[in-house]
Amino acid sequence: MAKSRADEMTIVEHLVEFRKRLIAVVLCYIIVFLVAFVFGGELYQALTASFHQKLLVLGPNDILWIYVSLANLTAFSLTLPFIVYQIWQFVRPALKEKEARAVFAYIPASFICFVLGLAFGYFFVSPAILEVLMRLGEGLFDTQLTAQNYLTFLWHTSLPLGVLFELPVLVAFLTSIGLLTPQFLITYRRYAYFVLLVLAVVLTPADFISDLAMTLPLILLFEVSVAISKVIYSRKRRN
Repeated sequence: MAKSRADEMTIVEHLVEFRKRLIAVVLCYIIVFLVAFVFGGELYQALTASFHQKLLVLGPNDILWIYVSLANLTAFSLTLPFIVYQIWQFVRPALKEKEARAVFAYIPASFICFVLGLAFGYFFVSPAILEVLMRLGEGLFDTQLTAQNYLTFLWHTSLPLGVLFELPVLVAFLTSIGLLTPQFLITYRRYAYFVLLVLAVVLTPADFISDLAMTLPLILLFEVSVAISKVIYSRKRRN
Protein backbone atom coordinates (compact mmCIF):
# COMPACT_ATOMS: atom_id res chain seq x y z
CA MET A 1 0.00 0.00 0.00
CA ALA A 2 1.40 3.39 -1.02
CA LYS A 3 1.97 5.82 1.79
CA SER A 4 0.47 9.27 1.68
CA ARG A 5 2.62 12.35 1.94
CA ALA A 6 1.29 12.90 5.48
CA ASP A 7 2.53 9.44 6.52
CA GLU A 8 6.00 10.20 5.17
CA MET A 9 6.35 13.54 7.00
CA THR A 10 8.10 13.53 10.36
CA ILE A 11 6.88 15.36 13.44
CA VAL A 12 9.47 18.08 12.87
CA GLU A 13 8.29 18.54 9.29
CA HIS A 14 4.68 18.80 10.51
CA LEU A 15 5.73 21.48 13.01
CA VAL A 16 7.65 23.39 10.34
CA GLU A 17 4.64 23.24 8.04
CA PHE A 18 2.35 24.43 10.86
CA ARG A 19 4.73 27.29 11.66
CA LYS A 20 4.75 28.38 8.01
CA ARG A 21 0.95 28.40 7.86
CA LEU A 22 0.68 30.25 11.16
CA ILE A 23 3.12 32.96 10.05
CA ALA A 24 1.15 33.42 6.81
CA VAL A 25 -2.10 33.86 8.79
CA VAL A 26 -0.53 36.32 11.24
CA LEU A 27 0.99 38.39 8.41
CA CYS A 28 -2.33 38.48 6.56
CA TYR A 29 -4.12 39.54 9.73
CA ILE A 30 -1.60 42.31 10.46
CA ILE A 31 -1.77 43.69 6.91
CA VAL A 32 -5.59 43.79 6.89
CA PHE A 33 -5.57 45.24 10.43
CA LEU A 34 -3.26 48.09 9.43
CA VAL A 35 -5.26 48.93 6.31
CA ALA A 36 -8.52 48.85 8.30
CA PHE A 37 -6.95 51.02 11.03
CA VAL A 38 -6.03 53.66 8.44
CA PHE A 39 -9.63 53.69 7.21
CA GLY A 40 -11.09 53.49 10.73
CA GLY A 41 -12.95 56.76 10.31
CA GLU A 42 -14.74 55.57 7.20
CA LEU A 43 -15.61 52.25 8.86
CA TYR A 44 -17.00 54.07 11.88
CA GLN A 45 -19.17 56.32 9.71
CA ALA A 46 -20.51 53.31 7.83
CA LEU A 47 -21.38 51.41 11.02
CA THR A 48 -23.08 54.36 12.70
CA ALA A 49 -24.85 55.72 9.61
CA SER A 50 -28.20 54.26 10.67
CA PHE A 51 -27.97 55.82 14.14
CA HIS A 52 -29.04 59.46 13.83
CA GLN A 53 -27.95 60.60 17.28
CA LYS A 54 -24.36 61.87 17.45
CA LEU A 55 -22.32 59.60 19.70
CA LEU A 56 -19.98 60.83 22.42
CA VAL A 57 -16.41 59.95 23.31
CA LEU A 58 -15.09 60.48 26.81
CA GLY A 59 -11.45 60.86 25.90
CA PRO A 60 -8.66 60.02 23.45
CA ASN A 61 -8.48 56.45 24.76
CA ASP A 62 -12.04 55.86 23.52
CA ILE A 63 -11.05 57.02 20.04
CA LEU A 64 -8.11 54.60 20.01
CA TRP A 65 -10.37 51.79 21.26
CA ILE A 66 -12.83 52.46 18.41
CA TYR A 67 -10.14 52.33 15.75
CA VAL A 68 -8.54 49.19 17.18
CA SER A 69 -11.90 47.41 17.60
CA LEU A 70 -13.02 48.20 14.06
CA ALA A 71 -9.66 47.14 12.67
CA ASN A 72 -9.78 43.86 14.64
CA LEU A 73 -13.29 43.03 13.47
CA THR A 74 -12.42 43.80 9.84
CA ALA A 75 -9.16 41.87 10.02
CA PHE A 76 -10.83 38.80 11.51
CA SER A 77 -13.73 38.85 9.02
CA LEU A 78 -11.54 39.25 5.94
CA THR A 79 -8.82 36.88 7.18
CA LEU A 80 -11.31 34.11 8.04
CA PRO A 81 -11.36 32.48 4.57
CA PHE A 82 -7.55 32.65 4.44
CA ILE A 83 -7.38 30.98 7.89
CA VAL A 84 -9.69 28.18 6.73
CA TYR A 85 -7.64 27.83 3.53
CA GLN A 86 -4.40 27.47 5.50
CA ILE A 87 -6.01 24.84 7.74
CA TRP A 88 -7.13 23.00 4.61
CA GLN A 89 -3.63 23.16 3.14
CA PHE A 90 -2.18 21.80 6.39
CA VAL A 91 -4.51 18.77 6.57
CA ARG A 92 -4.68 18.19 2.81
CA PRO A 93 -1.77 15.69 2.67
CA ALA A 94 -3.71 13.40 5.02
CA LEU A 95 -6.82 13.48 2.82
CA LYS A 96 -7.68 11.65 -0.35
CA GLU A 97 -8.10 13.79 -3.44
CA LYS A 98 -11.90 13.48 -3.35
CA GLU A 99 -11.98 14.35 0.35
CA ALA A 100 -9.68 17.33 -0.19
CA ARG A 101 -11.96 18.75 -2.90
CA ALA A 102 -15.01 18.28 -0.67
CA VAL A 103 -13.39 20.03 2.30
CA PHE A 104 -12.18 22.87 0.04
CA ALA A 105 -15.82 23.74 -0.70
CA TYR A 106 -16.29 24.70 2.96
CA ILE A 107 -13.84 27.61 2.69
CA PRO A 108 -16.14 30.06 0.85
CA ALA A 109 -19.17 28.62 2.67
CA SER A 110 -17.71 29.43 6.10
CA PHE A 111 -16.95 33.01 5.05
CA ILE A 112 -20.38 33.55 3.46
CA CYS A 113 -22.22 32.20 6.52
CA PHE A 114 -20.15 34.35 8.89
CA VAL A 115 -20.84 37.50 6.88
CA LEU A 116 -24.54 36.64 6.60
CA GLY A 117 -24.69 36.25 10.38
CA LEU A 118 -23.00 39.61 10.92
CA ALA A 119 -25.34 41.27 8.41
CA PHE A 120 -28.42 39.71 10.01
CA GLY A 121 -27.32 40.90 13.44
CA TYR A 122 -26.42 44.40 12.25
CA PHE A 123 -29.42 45.11 10.01
CA PHE A 124 -32.21 43.28 11.87
CA VAL A 125 -31.40 42.17 15.41
CA SER A 126 -29.38 45.15 16.67
CA PRO A 127 -31.83 47.87 15.52
CA ALA A 128 -34.82 45.94 16.93
CA ILE A 129 -33.25 45.42 20.34
CA LEU A 130 -31.90 48.97 20.47
CA GLU A 131 -35.34 50.39 19.71
CA VAL A 132 -36.92 48.35 22.51
CA LEU A 133 -34.27 49.40 25.01
CA MET A 134 -34.51 53.07 24.04
CA ARG A 135 -38.30 52.96 24.44
CA LEU A 136 -37.92 51.49 27.92
CA GLY A 137 -35.95 54.55 28.97
CA GLU A 138 -38.08 57.09 27.10
CA GLY A 139 -39.34 59.79 29.45
CA LEU A 140 -37.28 58.40 32.32
CA PHE A 141 -33.72 59.13 31.29
CA ASP A 142 -31.77 61.64 29.25
CA THR A 143 -30.00 59.04 27.13
CA GLN A 144 -26.64 59.97 25.65
CA LEU A 145 -24.77 57.06 24.17
CA THR A 146 -21.02 56.99 23.81
CA ALA A 147 -19.45 55.56 20.68
CA GLN A 148 -17.84 52.84 22.78
CA ASN A 149 -21.21 51.85 24.30
CA TYR A 150 -22.87 51.71 20.90
CA LEU A 151 -20.13 49.68 19.20
CA THR A 152 -19.91 47.28 22.13
CA PHE A 153 -23.66 46.78 21.81
CA LEU A 154 -23.25 46.01 18.10
CA TRP A 155 -20.46 43.51 18.81
CA HIS A 156 -22.59 41.69 21.40
CA THR A 157 -25.61 41.41 19.10
CA SER A 158 -23.84 40.75 15.78
CA LEU A 159 -20.66 38.75 16.41
CA PRO A 160 -22.45 35.85 18.18
CA LEU A 161 -24.78 35.56 15.20
CA GLY A 162 -21.80 35.49 12.85
CA VAL A 163 -20.51 32.48 14.80
CA LEU A 164 -23.93 30.81 15.09
CA PHE A 165 -24.48 31.11 11.34
CA GLU A 166 -21.52 28.75 10.91
CA LEU A 167 -23.79 25.93 12.21
CA PRO A 168 -24.81 24.64 8.73
CA VAL A 169 -21.17 24.54 7.63
CA LEU A 170 -20.11 22.72 10.80
CA VAL A 171 -22.95 20.21 10.51
CA ALA A 172 -22.18 19.61 6.83
CA PHE A 173 -18.50 19.05 7.56
CA LEU A 174 -19.11 16.68 10.49
CA THR A 175 -21.64 14.73 8.42
CA SER A 176 -19.25 14.45 5.48
CA ILE A 177 -16.51 12.92 7.66
CA GLY A 178 -18.94 10.56 9.38
CA LEU A 179 -18.99 12.10 12.87
CA LEU A 180 -22.61 13.24 12.65
CA THR A 181 -25.82 11.84 11.18
CA PRO A 182 -29.20 13.47 10.48
CA GLN A 183 -30.79 10.84 12.75
CA PHE A 184 -28.76 12.18 15.68
CA LEU A 185 -29.90 15.74 14.97
CA ILE A 186 -33.53 14.67 14.67
CA THR A 187 -33.40 12.60 17.86
CA TYR A 188 -32.02 15.49 19.89
CA ARG A 189 -33.99 18.22 18.10
CA ARG A 190 -35.99 19.28 21.16
CA TYR A 191 -32.80 19.63 23.20
CA ALA A 192 -31.30 21.71 20.40
CA TYR A 193 -34.39 23.95 20.42
CA PHE A 194 -33.98 24.46 24.17
CA VAL A 195 -30.31 25.40 23.74
CA LEU A 196 -31.21 27.84 20.95
CA LEU A 197 -33.91 29.40 23.14
CA VAL A 198 -31.40 29.88 25.96
CA LEU A 199 -28.95 31.45 23.52
CA ALA A 200 -31.67 33.80 22.27
CA VAL A 201 -32.50 34.89 25.83
CA VAL A 202 -28.82 35.46 26.63
CA LEU A 203 -28.19 37.39 23.42
CA THR A 204 -31.36 39.48 23.64
CA PRO A 205 -32.07 40.36 27.28
CA ALA A 206 -34.73 42.89 26.32
CA ASP A 207 -38.22 41.37 26.17
CA PHE A 208 -40.21 38.39 24.94
CA ILE A 209 -40.68 39.82 21.44
CA SER A 210 -36.93 40.23 20.95
CA ASP A 211 -36.27 36.74 22.33
CA LEU A 212 -38.79 35.30 19.91
CA ALA A 213 -37.37 37.32 17.02
CA MET A 214 -33.94 35.81 17.74
CA THR A 215 -35.16 32.25 18.42
CA LEU A 216 -37.07 31.77 15.17
CA PRO A 217 -34.08 32.42 12.85
CA LEU A 218 -31.88 30.15 15.01
CA ILE A 219 -34.44 27.34 14.79
CA LEU A 220 -34.68 27.87 11.04
CA LEU A 221 -30.88 27.69 10.90
CA PHE A 222 -30.96 24.38 12.77
CA GLU A 223 -33.58 22.95 10.39
CA VAL A 224 -31.50 24.04 7.39
CA SER A 225 -28.55 22.24 8.99
CA VAL A 226 -30.66 19.07 9.39
CA ALA A 227 -31.70 19.25 5.72
CA ILE A 228 -28.07 19.69 4.62
CA SER A 229 -27.02 16.77 6.80
CA LYS A 230 -29.70 14.55 5.20
CA VAL A 231 -28.51 15.40 1.68
CA ILE A 232 -24.85 14.75 2.48
CA TYR A 233 -25.65 11.55 4.38
CA SER A 234 -27.76 10.23 1.47
CA ARG A 235 -24.97 10.94 -1.01
CA LYS A 236 -22.43 9.16 1.19
CA ARG A 237 -24.66 6.07 1.41
CA ARG A 238 -25.15 5.97 -2.36
CA ASN A 239 -21.42 6.16 -2.90
